[in-house]
Amino acid sequence: MQFDKKILEKLGITKTNTDVPKTLHECIEQEKKLELEMIRSGINRFHKTINKTKEKINKDGHPRETSESVTIYGQQLAQSGLEPMCISINEYFIKAFDGHATKYASEAIILSKCIPTKDIDIESNHKSYLDRWSAISFITLKSVLDSVTIGSTQAKAIVKISSSIEDEARGLYFKERDSKNYTQTVDWLKSKNNYRHKRKVFMYAMNKHELEFKGFDKEDKIKLGKLLLELLVKHTGFVQLINKVKGNKMYKHVEATPKTLEWIENKKFHSEILKPFKLPMIIRPKRWVNPYSGGYYIKELRPKNLEHAL
Repeated sequence: MQFDKKILEKLGITKTNTDVPKTLHECIEQEKKLELEMIRSGINRFHKTINKTKEKINKDGHPRETSESVTIYGQQLAQSGLEPMCISINEYFIKAFDGHATKYASEAIILSKCIPTKDIDIESNHKSYLDRWSAISFITLKSVLDSVTIGSTQAKAIVKISSSIEDEARGLYFKERDSKNYTQTVDWLKSKNNYRHKRKVFMYAMNKHELEFKGFDKEDKIKLGKLLLELLVKHTGFVQLINKVKGNKMYKHVEATPKTLEWIENKKFHSEILKPFKLPMIIRPKRWVNPYSGGYYIKELRPKNLEHAL
């Protein structure tokens, strides 16, 4: 039976080593040893990736934004919180103009600048409010979930939400006034992943075509960010606002609720084994005797069925 020399050496098996497998049973045991290492390596990679999203300093020593919303638990929280946020924003938007909540009308006016003009007067039905507010809801969720387990000050969360919403409004302004150049800019940026770079390119493209977006006043941005954060806290239950004391000052802090933290830990526990660091086998794969069994010898590494193995 032939073995991959490099893989054997990684396992500490050499020609001078007495542990070189000889019998079929020994070969299978060495293969299982390799597969267990694949699982452990996958788990380490899983947690390393998550820890990287929490880092506030990059490799060059410069500050960076945390990005927990891209983790497996961040994505699921965003998905489950999308509809409650859309409903709550839509209800607020309607009430803001019915004469019963006039003091909140300024925030509603800002919100109206963040959705297509054709959507402002759409009747409130299940489909329309999801279409109308999904982008704003997702931005709000992402802004908060980027630091869901490490927390942030209320002020920082408000600024992050409102600045991201402002960028959404800028893009909408560009799209509605020059759809051709907007589409070309979006296509050019498809291969780019840096958010700040994309933002600069959009602003450059708008200036080039003489499109001036004044943006939101500082006071309006704070009002809008505060409103959306409060709606998220109230209608998703993902995070809570708590008072913290630092020195002689008290400030509000955005933190995940105990229930959310418990769910995240369970999600990580059940997900860490799903992406093993797969390596070539050192012996012939286990025979496929049915559509659900075959390939690797440890069942956690096998695909769900034969179709996924092809």
